[in-house]
Amino acid sequence: MNPVSPSLPHSLASAALAFLAAAPSVESAEMPLPPIPDAHGFAGAFAGVHLGFLLAGGGANFPDGVMPWNGGRKVWHDKLFAIELGKPGTAWREIGRLPAPNGYGVSLTTSEGLLMIGGGDARENFRTVTRMTFDGENAAFRKLPDLPVPLAQMTGALVGRAVHILGGIETPDATHASSGHWSLDLDQIDKGWKALAPLPADGRILATSAGIDGSFVIAGGCSLAPDDAGKPKRTYLRETWSFSNDQWTRLADMPRAAVAAASPAPVRGGLMFVVSGDDGLQVNLASPADHRGFTKEILAFNLRKNQWTKAGELEGAAPVTLPAVPWRDEFILFSGEVKPGVRTPAVMRFKP
Repeated sequence: MNPVSPSLPHSLASAALAFLAAAPSVESAEMPLPPIPDAHGFAGAFAGVHLGFLLAGGGANFPDGVMPWNGGRKVWHDKLFAIELGKPGTAWREIGRLPAPNGYGVSLTTSEGLLMIGGGDARENFRTVTRMTFDGENAAFRKLPDLPVPLAQMTGALVGRAVHILGGIETPDATHASSGHWSLDLDQIDKGWKALAPLPADGRILATSAGIDGSFVIAGGCSLAPDDAGKPKRTYLRETWSFSNDQWTRLADMPRAAVAAASPAPVRGGLMFVVSGDDGLQVNLASPADHRGFTKEILAFNLRKNQWTKAGELEGAAPVTLPAVPWRDEFILFSGEVKPGVRTPAVMRFKP
């Protein structure tokens, strides 16, 4: 990672641990991106690249700086930002608004534009699917077929020209997560979403996923169940699954849990990289204010070998609930949450 200000993460440590000499490594990129023009940053934002511009908008934060356990109010946003990539001295611009305040959906970069799938706000989750394009001055939005059900906190990725969506919750206060699985063929959009075989395991939220060698691969996330007070309680998951040839296959478990890692997961050379993620090791703290931050560990999964390895560590604060955006031979990690309730305006570049 490279810095966006002197106090933010600036590099990745070498992954060449002695006992993992054959593991993939990660490199820092040549030029950092400036922080977004928001003092807090956003969790659960949408982001993608179109015609050389990084587009990002939506998400949620606590704009008054008061944390939720102290009565702070979480606010969903519709601000939309753009920055031209690969240009010296480039700067962010606020270019308009999303169709509605929205966060915690799935965003995917396609050749035709940025797909924004589902999401929600404090009151409801959404079925809407929108394609956003940008001509350098103005953003335009085209409505695509709605999801079969409203969903937020699901995972999704492109497998060729097919969008795959899995899991999530239908309402903001849901105490059970979905195991549903749907796809949309971008070359036959008018046919709408197709129901595929559901995951043969517990439903889950905030997993990460990727398209690798024609397979839809998901990892981590957490299942939900009601606690004694009827509130959603999380079970942190280490499972890895792949879907290909119309069937699911259970793969090697992750070395640790990973909830809300950067998604879709960066992929290079057949390897899927899980960057950070909540590992569930700090769920029983006396107060969320005591949280030390999320794991800095980066994991890599080799689908052909069915093997997880450690691929490096972040040197600075590790974000979760953030989109990963492919651009050239690297990935842009937009904003995110670095501690419970605490966002970051950092925009980092990750180069496997």
